[in-house]
Amino acid sequence: MRRRTLLAVPALVLGARAQAQSPVRLAWIEPGIASSGVPRLGSMRKGLADNGLIEGRDYVLEAFAADGDYQRFPSIVQKAMETHPAVLLVTTILSVRAAQQTTKTIPIVFVGTNDPVGAGLIDSLARPGGNTTGVATMSDQAAPKLVDMMHRALPTVRRVAVLINPGNPTNRPIFDSIRLSARTLGIEAEAIEVTAPASIDAALGPASAPQPDAVIAVLDAMLVMVGDRIAQICLERRIPVLGAGREQTEAGGLLSYGPSLDSLIRRSAYFVKRILAGALPRDLPAEQPTKFELTINLKTARAIGATIPQSVLVEADDLIE
Repeated sequence: MRRRTLLAVPALVLGARAQAQSPVRLAWIEPGIASSGVPRLGSMRKGLADNGLIEGRDYVLEAFAADGDYQRFPSIVQKAMETHPAVLLVTTILSVRAAQQTTKTIPIVFVGTNDPVGAGLIDSLARPGGNTTGVATMSDQAAPKLVDMMHRALPTVRRVAVLINPGNPTNRPIFDSIRLSARTLGIEAEAIEVTAPASIDAALGPASAPQPDAVIAVLDAMLVMVGDRIAQICLERRIPVLGAGREQTEAGGLLSYGPSLDSLIRRSAYFVKRILAGALPRDLPAEQPTKFELTINLKTARAIGATIPQSVLVEADDLIE
């Protein structure tokens, strides 16, 4: 009976579209403040267009924001379900879990989530199982490389503060990976917890306190949301900020290494297309990034007085002037 229920969802969606030619509803579960989700929603719309899906004709995309409070995901998902979505689009582990606990039939697509297998969201990349699939970040595997790039670009760094969101189950393991990699290079890493967007200033502490040589922002949707504020504070203190994606360097950080969230979100639209065409999430292998980008913000380097070695600059995929 469960198998019939799962099969019925895409069929009903397609049947409704064929008969009434009305757009289906897609629900975007946004961890940040609604207005901060605009760039990511734009990426999704571009991805859907890349796959031949036109807003207004084929779908209506509605966002539901948690305002940085991950504890709100269950209620946010419930609110989204009231719109009768054909697909739930989610970005964080806790939002995926909230969606999975709410429905076993509506397809769930994660659009850039850390370690979905390790987090227990899917059975495996090749065979996700259940009603969930999507695109992972591999940020946990990229963390040691980010530390190595930091050491090569900033060889005098001896103490680094690592910003993590304790509400994200993958952030602590990623920090542990960073700490171990840093230790082999003679660098001390300290985890700094950021529990909400409004707490970033308190987490970084006053300028009069002893400062780290560098700050690393672990990949997390809430930390991406406050990337501008992280960069602003550290720029004022002439502290280099490093991130797991180019979003941090675009916000004013110095260096980033990791997948492009924009690319991951756009790629996840492929799963939406396949599901609306009748495919089951469990039959669609989850994907990982095919490229990791090294991005360096030269404007920030000049502002904080950092000189990036030429050997690192030549490896950059993008230099922000």
